[in-house]
Amino acid sequence: MVCMVLSGVASPAAAGPLIEAGDMALRHDIQRLADAGVIQGTVTTWPMAWGPVLRDLDNVDLSMLRPDVADAVLRVRSRGNEETRTDQWMFQADAGGADNATRIRSFQDTPRGKADVSVGGQWLGEHVSIDLNASYVESSQDDDGLRFDDTHIAVAVGNWSAAISAKERWWGPSWDGSLILSNNARPMPAFVVDRIFTDAFETKWLSWLGPWDLTVMFGLLEEERHVPNAQFFGTRFNFRPLPSLELSVFRTALWCGDNRPCDFDTFVDLLLGRDNRGDEGIDGSNEPGNQLAGLDFRWTPGFLGRATSFYGQFVGEDEAGGFPSKWLGQFGAEWSGYLFDRWSTRVYGEVSATSCQFYESSEIYNCAYNHGIYQTGYRYRGRALGHGADNDTRIASLGVVAVDADSTQWQALVRFGKLNRGGAADANNSLTPTPQDMASVDVSHSRRFSFGVIDAGIGVERIDDAASGSESTDARLYLQWRSAF
Repeated sequence: MVCMVLSGVASPAAAGPLIEAGDMALRHDIQRLADAGVIQGTVTTWPMAWGPVLRDLDNVDLSMLRPDVADAVLRVRSRGNEETRTDQWMFQADAGGADNATRIRSFQDTPRGKADVSVGGQWLGEHVSIDLNASYVESSQDDDGLRFDDTHIAVAVGNWSAAISAKERWWGPSWDGSLILSNNARPMPAFVVDRIFTDAFETKWLSWLGPWDLTVMFGLLEEERHVPNAQFFGTRFNFRPLPSLELSVFRTALWCGDNRPCDFDTFVDLLLGRDNRGDEGIDGSNEPGNQLAGLDFRWTPGFLGRATSFYGQFVGEDEAGGFPSKWLGQFGAEWSGYLFDRWSTRVYGEVSATSCQFYESSEIYNCAYNHGIYQTGYRYRGRALGHGADNDTRIASLGVVAVDADSTQWQALVRFGKLNRGGAADANNSLTPTPQDMASVDVSHSRRFSFGVIDAGIGVERIDDAASGSESTDARLYLQWRSAF
């Protein structure tokens, strides 16, 4: 991995700004352009840099594209030009709220509490990017009202960006939940190193990888947990060896923290996978941490007209023989097209299983996202860092995104499944300590006005609790306004 970093192409690049996670319609457009061959780089690690995307869009001939692809180029190019103005301050303000905020967050950013108000300013220079944000959120799940989430200060060195960042992140090709890192939890403060332009290696030995990207992050978790001030380490390497195929390998870990070993030797043991009790010299007092690792893919076969794609993600909760083990799994398929000569549309379906050894009849419960030492688990401020449905869940999702030329959009999402299926009560599960059957439907609409963007959504969720035998049906509603100037 170190050799890959040192061998990277060092193109001149600005430090930002970033295409942030959370806008489903923008992501749909970017993925549509990647499938059409307009965007050449990798597109399954969020946030991503605007630079390589805009470079590819500047080189495209709109007359050679289908109408839906040309419309997507215009929408993404317009958005990028708005967000990449240099040597001047740009400001934004958001206000919204939710009555009964959704328990399981998808890629789409929606209000986290009854009230959610934020202001911010951005400045972009040749080598420095500053994105300052402050917000107030009234939430029953998190009593931290004043927040500085989404703040990001970055410096570009060659083709690399080094940043102090609290941006939301999404690792993987899925649309409704990433098993390894999603925007379900609030973003943690972190030091992050990202590759900016994703150009392929020039050497013949590695050029077969195609465009590639690398992210390395060191995050700090909250004090109010079983091991206070535990640290987060994550790295993701993704590449496109074929225009139709994007692959990724990744690794994350919880380590360090109050009264836990935090020295360089401990980190080396973590990197080398010497972190299981019974390994040479490793016991409960010096066990480096709790690691997850795995891979994901997204494939768009040409024989289906580049309209249908398949994707999957696999995460090992443990290590055996130097490789991940005790797997969690996710599979999905999607179709994109142009309906009624107006709506650029994507339909996706995915199934996620978050119990260890999900593919066996003897699944292992109370394993995923949990740990004997870091007993708060793979969670941050009350929410799972991975899939929003937390551990021991099997959940199926069916979603639709439709966007027209004016960026008006409609979205719908249907979910059904079983939460926390382990049987024995698990108080660490962020959704429910006991098994539940759930089904939900959500519909949202977004429209641009001269004064900003209005987003509105409604939903209903039905819960059957196995422990109490109770049944409940709850409605939810959110409304938010977003503006930049």
